[in-house]
Amino acid sequence: MQGIDLSKYQRQVDWEKVKAAGKSFAIIRAGYGRYLSQQDPMFKAHINGAASVGLPVGAYWFSYALSAAEAEAEAEVCLKILASYREKITLPVFFDQEYVPAIIGLGNKTRTDCCLAFMKKIQAEGYRTGVYCSYDWLMNKLERERLTNWPLWVAQYGPKCSYRGENLVAWQYSGSGAVEGVSGAVDLDEGYSGLLPERETGWRKEGGYWYYDLNGVPQKERWIKDKGWWYWLGEDGRMATGWLLWKGKAYWLNIKAAEGVPEGACIITDKDGAVLEAK
Repeated sequence: MQGIDLSKYQRQVDWEKVKAAGKSFAIIRAGYGRYLSQQDPMFKAHINGAASVGLPVGAYWFSYALSAAEAEAEAEVCLKILASYREKITLPVFFDQEYVPAIIGLGNKTRTDCCLAFMKKIQAEGYRTGVYCSYDWLMNKLERERLTNWPLWVAQYGPKCSYRGENLVAWQYSGSGAVEGVSGAVDLDEGYSGLLPERETGWRKEGGYWYYDLNGVPQKERWIKDKGWWYWLGEDGRMATGWLLWKGKAYWLNIKAAEGVPEGACIITDKDGAVLEAK
């Protein structure tokens, strides 16, 4: 799924054009800090605009918290701002932790404590929630083993996301994208099956594996990409394994999950069968 994330820096948005350009979700900054006055001035317009064209919507909160108590205080303010839009928020509410000098000065444990304190407060009010951070931040500034049960939205600009954990639900791959309907640069994101509630999209195991789109419709006779891997869905919608002949070319689709390669994933090998690249 292709999406965008926005804040006050994107002031002119034609949401019909955004949807027509193939964007299928939006994550919007609700605000930052610990005060209601720090609500993002474009939050209301963006969330109403995205929802008006049927796009699933999430939110994020830019943090300045230096302790778990401060993170809880930020969560309380965030919840007050979200309250009027509860029915429109179907994606997670993300805790955005970045390179604020005072936060860099903390230890990994304290930074992770802040993430967990915010998320637990948000989750207690019935929202799904997760962490947004850069790949470097995730690898070096957090105790990521404490976050394995929480959705992650990882920023890493380039051709792929190096993080492949099962809790990866979105990847921000550009901070300077161009999208029809948005004036100026906008962040670009790739969303995965865990981003939306399971009832709406993603994989289901029903005597095989099936992939459902945003409207709950099983996909058929097409390639889909999930967490960096390509899969083929047959004419009945079932995920294929083994050899596939498609448009005159042969593809090998992994038969059994092993060594980090999921079942059904397309594998490209050299003449001796060694994996060169998996897409």
